[in-house]
Amino acid sequence: MQSEQQQRIMGYFIEEAKDHLGTIEKGLLNLQSTMADADMIGEVFRAAHSVKGGAAMLGLDSIQKTSHRLEDYFKVLKECPVRVDQKLETLLLRAFDTLQDLLEQLQGPFGLTDEKSAEVMAEVEPVFNQLNAHLSTLVEKSGGDKPVDVDLSAQAVTPLPASASAGPLKRFFQKEVTAELRNLLTLFKQADTANSRQQLQDICRALNKQGNQVGASQAWTELLDVTQRAIANPDNSYRQLAPVIIKTLKQAQTLGAANQCDAIEISEALLQLCPAVVEEAI
Repeated sequence: MQSEQQQRIMGYFIEEAKDHLGTIEKGLLNLQSTMADADMIGEVFRAAHSVKGGAAMLGLDSIQKTSHRLEDYFKVLKECPVRVDQKLETLLLRAFDTLQDLLEQLQGPFGLTDEKSAEVMAEVEPVFNQLNAHLSTLVEKSGGDKPVDVDLSAQAVTPLPASASAGPLKRFFQKEVTAELRNLLTLFKQADTANSRQQLQDICRALNKQGNQVGASQAWTELLDVTQRAIANPDNSYRQLAPVIIKTLKQAQTLGAANQCDAIEISEALLQLCPAVVEEAI
């Protein structure tokens, strides 16, 4: 049985995932228009990416793998525009329905069991195979090439490691930051003690130092400084800190991995947990 703290964190993920699924569904229902709008296809891609990241940190493998597949497909559509046909729309909606079904199971009285996950994934695997083949055909017909860093093979169901050819900054956000986000989440699930707070602050320092070594922006440094100060404030409970910090750092991670470190921002919610920062800004 999950602790009360674990249940709260799972609840935060579910609510955030619902919002992201709403974005994905909106994009899929008028796919050709979505692809013609660079901002919209970007939102849909980021929504799938965010669900994948949250599921990975919580160990929800089936949700992670399904959202990862959708993320890969959206990346292809973003980088290699194709002529959308009814078959592509239908297959993508079936994949989306699977993700929605898994989330609904997670919210149910019995949760998302291993047996149910295996059953759902076995049912959707043929859909993924059809999508791989059909999307590859559409890309070829459009005269484009599949992006070299997007895997359309059946192996795309497993998390893709950072490419060996990726720069150190991208690898940092893909690997080190992901690992430390998991560590943060694990600590937030534990009792609020001086030792655990110190460990949380140590993670912030480590991420700050590693980021500086690979050329992360000043915005990343400032975000980690504010995060560390919010954690150090004893008036902030883990219940307050966890959802704000995890969400803010995940958003920063997405931007960093896309080489958009300068776009990283400190959320208003995080600033409110750090009164000293708010006062300095006035």
